[in-house]
Amino acid sequence: MLGNLQIKALAHNCAVCSKPFEDTHLVLAAYWHKSVRSFEKQIEIGLIGADVRNTWVHFSCDKPLFASWSMTPDIHSCIRCKQKFAANDMIQPVFQVINPHAVNPLDPTDVGIALNERVYFVHYDCKNPGLNRQSSNILLV
Repeated sequence: MLGNLQIKALAHNCAVCSKPFEDTHLVLAAYWHKSVRSFEKQIEIGLIGADVRNTWVHFSCDKPLFASWSMTPDIHSCIRCKQKFAANDMIQPVFQVINPHAVNPLDPTDVGIALNERVYFVHYDCKNPGLNRQSSNILLV
């Protein structure tokens, strides 16, 4: 079992750079591989259980503040490269922190970060938005 200090560190700090989250930082959700599992009698594999808490990482550890990005309220363009999304682009959601020290009102021991309701998107790889490969490997979607 994690101690209270470890829980707060995981809930309020970037898993990559370890710096604390601040208001208006942009974050991505990340999961430990051990949390991804499959369940019997289901077609889908790689489901994340309801009891799993994701870890948060800065969208960009060197420039995590919202103000440093000129972002428009548009879900059709990548906030990193500003290019319009194509139908087959692989994208990832980005969230904005509005409270880096949020507490669950139903359980005061449950701490984390509160996120803005707006979700932005980025290409998973702006240089290769469709994840096109030069080899004969197959990407299953």
